[in-house]
Amino acid sequence: MTTKRIYILLTRFPGRLSSMISLCTQSYYTHVSIGLEEDLNTFYSFVFKGFIIEKINRYIKPGRKPFPCRLYELEIPEKTYRSIKKKIEFFVAYRNRMRYTFLGVIFSFLHIPYHRKFTYFCSHFVAELLKHAEILPSHKSSSLYLPNDFDRLPGAVLNYQGDLKDMIVTFDISPFLHRSRNLIIEK
Repeated sequence: MTTKRIYILLTRFPGRLSSMISLCTQSYYTHVSIGLEEDLNTFYSFVFKGFIIEKINRYIKPGRKPFPCRLYELEIPEKTYRSIKKKIEFFVAYRNRMRYTFLGVIFSFLHIPYHRKFTYFCSHFVAELLKHAEILPSHKSSSLYLPNDFDRLPGAVLNYQGDLKDMIVTFDISPFLHRSRNLIIEK
């Protein structure tokens, strides 16, 4: 059976809002993105602007505060990988219709499932993709997932923990790097 890899990136952005989210969720990491093995510089998620394609190398700027992160790798069957990729392509194609939902975040904190068409927040989006691919159990609504839930993702291997800038340097992630890699970090 041929397998592929997806990546789950947990981050904590500097700032008051991130600190407030951390306080509410009792979790250090406040944002989650998903990436495909073809390009370790590109991750997909939702932020206040809506659906975004994150180019993580843009975080390398002089004087920028550290971005603590964790990078998880999940090896999955190629068929499952194609399913996730197709779903991401749908989000890319309809990104102008996709909106961030503050209300969804609040309901998630209260453990109340909430979903409206084309509205997501970061962990809801990642959970939706993983549930669609039958990686996450179906008993919990994808709208109830928070970033800290991905720290306990079954089968995921922690490849990196530290500053995002150091991860970019460690994995030689540049805007022109578009290739599969086998990531092994010993720290």
